[in-house]
Formats: sequence, C-alpha cells, structure tokens
Amino acid sequence: MLTDTTIRNTKPGQKAIKLTDGGGLYLEVTPAGGRHWRYRFRINGKESIHTIGEYPRIGLAEARRKRDDARDLVKEGHSPVLAKQQQKLSQQYENAQTFKAVAEEWFIEAPAKSKNGCWSAGYKASVRTLLDRDILPHLGTIPVRQITTPMAHQVVKRVEARQAATRAILARQIIGGVLKLAILTHRADYNVAEPLKGEIARRVVEHHKHLERGDIGDFLRKLADYTGHRTTSIALELLLQTAVRPGELCGAAWTEFDLDAAEWRIPATRMKMRKLHIVPLSRQSVALVRELQEITGHGQYLLPVQGTKAGTMPVATLRNAIAKMGYSDKLSPHGVRGTFSTTMNEAGYPADHIEVQLAHSDKNVVRRAYNHARYLPERRKLLQDWADMLDGFKAGAKVIPIGKAA
Repeated sequence: MLTDTTIRNTKPGQKAIKLTDGGGLYLEVTPAGGRHWRYRFRINGKESIHTIGEYPRIGLAEARRKRDDARDLVKEGHSPVLAKQQQKLSQQYENAQTFKAVAEEWFIEAPAKSKNGCWSAGYKASVRTLLDRDILPHLGTIPVRQITTPMAHQVVKRVEARQAATRAILARQIIGGVLKLAILTHRADYNVAEPLKGEIARRVVEHHKHLERGDIGDFLRKLADYTGHRTTSIALELLLQTAVRPGELCGAAWTEFDLDAAEWRIPATRMKMRKLHIVPLSRQSVALVRELQEITGHGQYLLPVQGTKAGTMPVATLRNAIAKMGYSDKLSPHGVRGTFSTTMNEAGYPADHIEVQLAHSDKNVVRRAYNHARYLPERRKLLQDWADMLDGFKAGAKVIPIGKAA
C-alpha cells in the first residue's frame, strides 16, 4: 500500500517508475517528473490501462475512490476507458448547447449575414459589450433550449432600467438572433424573444443641437482659448472644418491621410453607409493635421486616448469639451454637421455637393456606388470656402456668403 510520504520521496529516474498501491492502481513517475495515476484492468480477457489523473491534483485517497468506481464498471462488463471517453463527448455536447456556445457562434457568423455584409467596428463593439456585460452573465450557462421568454425579458428590462432603451432593443435583437441560429441548428424549437418585440419603447430622438450662424464666431473664439488638451481642441476644429461624423474623426488612422494631396480617405468599414468617403482637406485642416502629427504621429491613430497607443479618443471627450466651453445647450459633436449644412445651404452652395460631402445615402444605386469621388473638385472648393468662412466668423468679420456671391 502506498503512502503520501513514499510518493513525495520518490524521485524521477532515467526510466518510468511504477509505485503499486493494489487492486490494479499504481502511480507512474515519469523521467520528466510527472506523476500519473493509472488503473490496470482486464475485460474480456484483454488488459487495458485507465488513466485516472495527476498527482497531487488527485490525492491518494481520491485515486483509490476512482479506482473503486472503475472496478465496479469492469465488474459490470464496461470499460472505464470507454466510459471516460463517452462522458467527455457528452460534456462537450452539453457545452455546445448552452446559450453562450450558440451566442459565440452567432457573433462570428452574423456580420456576414447582415445587410451590408459586415458590421462597423462601433456596432460590433456594442454587441460584444452587451453580450459580455448584460446577456451572458445571466443566460450564458443555461442550455439554450431551456431559455424562456420571462428569462429573456428580465435581461432586456435590466438594460432598459439604465435608461438605455436603444441598447435594450439591441439586447432583444441579439437574443433573438442567437435563438434563431439555435433553431436552425436544431438546438432550440422556438424563438422566445419574439414576444418581446414592441415591449421596449424607443426614446424620442432629439435633433442634434447645432450652432446658429450668430454663435459660430463666439464658439470658435472660446475654442481658441480652450485650456484642455491640445489634441481635443484640434479635434473640435477638424470636426467643424470637415463636417464628418464624430466617430469617423475619433477613429481616424494616420494611414488614411495623404497630406501632400490634401485628402483624407475614410475606408468603407468605418463609414455608416459602408462606402469609401473622400474628404478634401482645406489649407487650415492640413495645417491642423500636421500640428497633430507632431503630437500623435508616432502612433497608429490620429486621436489616441491620452496616455495610450491602442485606443481612440471617445466622442464623449468632444462632448465634455463643448460643455466646458458653456455650449452644451447649443451644440453636440454630431450637430457640427448641421451647422455646416445649414450655413452652406443658406450661402447658396449646391445641395448635391453638400449632401455628398456629408456622406448621406443616395437612393440612386448607380450613383451611390461612385459617391466617394462625385463632385470632388466642387467639394474641395466647398470645404475651403467653409474653412475661410470659419476664420471670418472667428475674427468677427461680416462673412459674405460666397456661394450666393458666385
């Protein structure tokens, strides 16, 4: 009979050492120092070895219990080796039936099946966050066939309780998508998220606050006196001058810019409409980007999170800066686009040029395919005139509407 003392005092040799305990149980000490419990048995006249586990994770007493369980199987004519394999397969099958397992499959497959054939980085991050934070902690370990409508409803209501109606609707859509995949792969019979449609009321969308013409100059002067980080004030100036969406600016990478050509090419994967968008850069914008290059040009992103190289500036940083300047009731980061659109339309510039520059969706499919290059010379003039107008507003001059004059 073995003892723990004997086991601990046995040192590895040049060959494997077998320490016999009795009843077919022995501990094999390998030359590399491994200690493995084995059970030797004979069934139908054929000898086999059943691996019980490693010492000391499985102690002597537990190894004997497992040996006795294996002996009982042998007495009944069953091989413990096959029983262990079947148990492993059964566990793998059970693991594949959980909501988490199906959700991970869905997360990989769903983007390719979406209308645009892919998800934007922002949408993908939102889905991942909802899964990890709000859905999987409550449903992940439950077999997907056992998920009920009340269970799903409880998860969705928790998200809604945070005053996040839009995210609650997305949570319901995620759960529904996962269950649809489960049904298609014969792991569920019914999409329990279906009854939840319409249960969450979308919050009334407020129009993005944008600057009135008379406020533009004062805002720019306050921005010039901004005491926060320089990258933040540059970001706000660029947002005004280019009229891109805040997320498109905050996620910009240096590889997207050709300053010699005065162009910024935003790849389709980062655009709302999934189409390459060319932003002609005014002289003022090129100067700002070159200044920014001295600060952040050593990294991947134009506007990294302060102190890091991996993450990008959140839109909340722009929102906080606007609030710090006392303009939160008059302007939102996205509202900058409204300021540009309203001012340039009033100034008499062609609406088509403005709409293409804003990268709005074109209902004409053929034109939409080439939107990235449409009116490029005209848009270059449009943004240069806009940047010059901003300088005039900032200086307090009476700005002549160039478009109408032309």
